Amino acid sequence: MAYNLQGIVRKATVNMTTEFDRLAYATQNVANLNTNGYKAVRFEDVIDADGSVYGVERTDTKTGDFVITNNPLDVGLQGAGYIPVTTPSGEIRYTRDGGFMTDKEGYLITKTGDLVGSGIKIDATSEKIEIRTNGDVYTYKKITDEPEYQGTIPVVQFQNPEALKDVGANCFIATENSGKMKLVEEHDMIKQYGVERSNLDLISEVYMISRINASIIATSSLMKAVDQMYQQAINITE
Repeated sequence: MAYNLQGIVRKATVNMTTEFDRLAYATQNVANLNTNGYKAVRFEDVIDADGSVYGVERTDTKTGDFVITNNPLDVGLQGAGYIPVTTPSGEIRYTRDGGFMTDKEGYLITKTGDLVGSGIKIDATSEKIEIRTNGDVYTYKKITDEPEYQGTIPVVQFQNPEALKDVGANCFIATENSGKMKLVEEHDMIKQYGVERSNLDLISEVYMISRINASIIATSSLMKAVDQMYQQAINITE
């Protein structure tokens, strides 16, 4: 397929824009290497009919490694799913960051102050906090006492989790394409005393950034060459 100079410039411009978009997502991934439960974003190449390249955003939903913290309020999700949380303004969001704490009233919250589940109150005087694999939370006044049920950390799933919208603070909201939220019942997906780390493959991401840089340099050189051809064509006609 032959291209005129205008076609080459248009194609190169589209490709350059796509590469800068891919670079932005790659650097965002690297910046979140140590973010609990972070899901890497992929910017996959798609080639249209005239050979131009553009990108489609994809979220890598695979589970990250579980890291032990020995904090009884920390939990990690094992498998697909999200923990619903409620913001102070009443908005429902979904997260995989299980690095929880308690507010001044004793309620289980995220680092950004969102309420976990429907409200799980932890007595600060409890000698032991037990979070079972199904999300049930129990406290013990004394180690030898019977456990007291305080609530359940819920787990939900979506038909198409890649379509969830990232709203920052390691939280997502549902979209039309993600499908409706479905509560997971009778599961054993929650693990206490640790958190899920980012699922980012750092070596692959660094390699991707180097490839993107090489592509940007090559496209930039092409555009310079086309500019020189324009100048030569102008000089010929004068």
